[in-house]
Amino acid sequence: MITRLKKIDPRTMMSHLIITLAYPIAKGITAEHNGLTVFTDAMTIIALILVIGGIIYSFILKGDLDISSFTFRRGLRHTDPEKPLDYRNYERDRREARKNAFNYPLFLGIVYLIAAAILAYLVI
Repeated sequence: MITRLKKIDPRTMMSHLIITLAYPIAKGITAEHNGLTVFTDAMTIIALILVIGGIIYSFILKGDLDISSFTFRRGLRHTDPEKPLDYRNYERDRREARKNAFNYPLFLGIVYLIAAAILAYLVI
């Protein structure tokens, strides 16, 4: 687990934080009443969306959808006879690309859910 956390790129993490927290912060600021409760609700919704996206991205990182992606790409590029698409080469290239990947959506979704639960406990 520690080796996975070492793969976190600070720039990418900051961009994900800014993008995913923009909506809850905006909703919390523009709320007429109970701004913190509105912020917590919006953050919970964003967290659940991130967890669902992170689960799907986890399937991609493990290679469960490689054959579907290969079939789709082969269907799009089947007209090039000089460069045939081979699944073994495609799988090797995808494995190399996934080696340093980190599942930011799942990580941030879990962190946001925990933060929203703590905030909800403190607000109520």
